[in-house]
Formats: sequence, C-alpha cells, structure tokens
Amino acid sequence: EKTSRQAQRAGQIIHRIRAFVKRSEPQRQESSAQTIVDDAVELASIELRRRRVSIQTYVAQRLPPLMVDPILIEQVVLNLLKNAAEAIDSAKLPLARRNIELRVVPRHTAEEGDVIEFRVTDMGPGIKPEVLARLYEAFFSTKPEGLGIGLSLCRSIIESHRGRMRAENLYNGG
Repeated sequence: EKTSRQAQRAGQIIHRIRAFVKRSEPQRQESSAQTIVDDAVELASIELRRRRVSIQTYVAQRLPPLMVDPILIEQVVLNLLKNAAEAIDSAKLPLARRNIELRVVPRHTAEEGDVIEFRVTDMGPGIKPEVLARLYEAFFSTKPEGLGIGLSLCRSIIESHRGRMRAENLYNGG
C-alpha cells in the first residue's frame, strides 16, 4: 500500500512540476502546513537515514489553512531538506552535529504583513559569499552532478505563491 501510494504521489509530483514549468498556475487548494511537512519529511526520511542525519520538526499550533499547491510546496521543502542533508554529509560532520531543524511558524513583517514561515536550518559548513550571490541562478550548481535547477525552480514556485525565499549563514549570527 505504501509503495503504491508513493508511486501515485510521484506521478502527481511529476505532473504538477511539469505543468508549473510550462507556466500554468499552481493548483491552489486549502492545505495544512502540518500535512505538507509530514509528507515532505516522509519522502526525505530514506535520504536522511542514509546520510545519518536527524531531523526535528516544529509546526506551530492553530496555523490558518494555506491556499497553496501542496505538492509544489512539499517539493520545495523536500529539496531544502535534501540539500541540508547533503551539506552536512559532505562536511563529514560528527553525529552530534548531523541535525536539521524544520520550523513552520507565523510571522509578521512590515513589508509583507502576516505570513507563514517555513525555515530549514542545518549545522552544515555554511555557504561561501560568492555562492550565496548566485544560489538561485538557473544552471548554477556547486555539486559535481548538479543541474543547477533545483533552487531556481524552488524560488519560482515560492514566488508564484507570493512568497519569498532566502538563504543566510547563521554561524555567530543573530
């Protein structure tokens, strides 16, 4: 049953991403942040176990429903989790530092008003400033096998939902 469910989801994912890339509007529907997180973490769990990376999730209680394409948002979260796990693994961090935190919380900003923030934080080595400047550039990748479309596509998905995506180094930061 689980394999069948995963195969059906894989088909839906490919269909939605293909439609999105062809510039169709995301298929927005009322969605739960908790469900999106649960589904993304379930899909990422094999990769996380393989790389010996643990994950802690926190989804605030009583968040309003989101009007999003849940499959596309799930894919963004999944991509961020996999990137974090790869960064941790490639840095050969000790077991005690092989952690990812995924938090979903309400936030208020002067520019955007009330928003729901999805934040993925890892204990990896950080991102070099010259890479940070090009992170969302199409076909730019630091990975030997990377195509350079993952974060570019993720950013497009988030912006199509009127959201913002950013990366920052937190070491010794606020």
